[in-house]
Amino acid sequence: MGIAGEIAAVRPGDGPTHQENLLSPQSRRHIEMRVAVLKAHPEAANLAGADWRGLIGAILLLAIHWTAIWLVSRTNVFVVFFAAFFFGQLVLHSVGSLIHETAHRLVFRERRAKLAFDLLLEVITTSFGRQLTYQHEHVSSHHPHLGNYERDYEHEDLCRFLARRAHRAKNPNLQHWLTLAELIVQAMPLGFMISNKIFNPFYRKRTGQATKDRQRRIGATKAPETERRIFIGVSIATNIFLFAAFGFLGWLYHIWSLSLFLGKCGVTNLGQSLAEHPGDDALAPTRSTYSPLNFILFNTGYHNEHHTFPNVAWTRLPKLRKLAPAVFGPGTEKSYAGFWWAHVRADFSPSRRTPLHDQDQSLRCSKVPI
Repeated sequence: MGIAGEIAAVRPGDGPTHQENLLSPQSRRHIEMRVAVLKAHPEAANLAGADWRGLIGAILLLAIHWTAIWLVSRTNVFVVFFAAFFFGQLVLHSVGSLIHETAHRLVFRERRAKLAFDLLLEVITTSFGRQLTYQHEHVSSHHPHLGNYERDYEHEDLCRFLARRAHRAKNPNLQHWLTLAELIVQAMPLGFMISNKIFNPFYRKRTGQATKDRQRRIGATKAPETERRIFIGVSIATNIFLFAAFGFLGWLYHIWSLSLFLGKCGVTNLGQSLAEHPGDDALAPTRSTYSPLNFILFNTGYHNEHHTFPNVAWTRLPKLRKLAPAVFGPGTEKSYAGFWWAHVRADFSPSRRTPLHDQDQSLRCSKVPI
């Protein structure tokens, strides 16, 4: 029958039954795939476990990022922007891939070693504790509730998307200009934080719809407050050091790189997110991208493999794919930049499709909560 046929034959009941009622259908699909792979290739279980070599990558990225900060500190604002756009955000995307690894305890499993590693990543990113929020949401919201809008935090807010779509339907030409305007705002330092404060009120006024879904309850776990304050303190101290050591332009390069990485101008980061999960495909809920970028992004492109075996470190994901290529498929056809550009051209299409987009949400997204 072959391994692909075995996967089709696996029933949801063949997975870990004590978790089934808590998992989304798409997450259960990955369990079915894992069961089939292990049945055909029991040796795949030997690939599980952490790999400390992510520490080497983090140290190299710190050196690269701070060297770039030093180099641009002697230039001008225009050089700083172009360096941040074409280089800085990619370096931080690479760091973000290590944050993804440590969220799954795939660099260090021991608590104190993991905390020390996470603090090193905080020195590089100065996320003000945002990486802790990501780690908790990723593990407790995204993985078990893949494809479930109500619980998977990676879905864009339903009401904001519907308000934008309603405006586009009535004013398509104006919407193109608004997309351009939002990209310009997002390209500014801290633009990813400013953008919604500018455009959400506009969409509310123009459409009469809410831009925030007040019914949604993701329910992800949260980091301890003491731990979060430590990370915020590290971020503040690092920013003070960068400003004192490299001046305004050096510090600006760091902030600009971080802003581009986290926002709509994050070509590779946002492009990867768009490539990974279509949102409404129950049979193939996750897709991999086998591109040269995996070399610097710690193999996060092997995303189908990762969701099927989330306890396998980045160094062993290519081996996992070689064991069962029929399971994980050929991968995406477009690059991350291609996915990003298609998203922009469609005036920011939804990051994940969901049947809720085609249902009447007038009560849920009413401007005044009912």
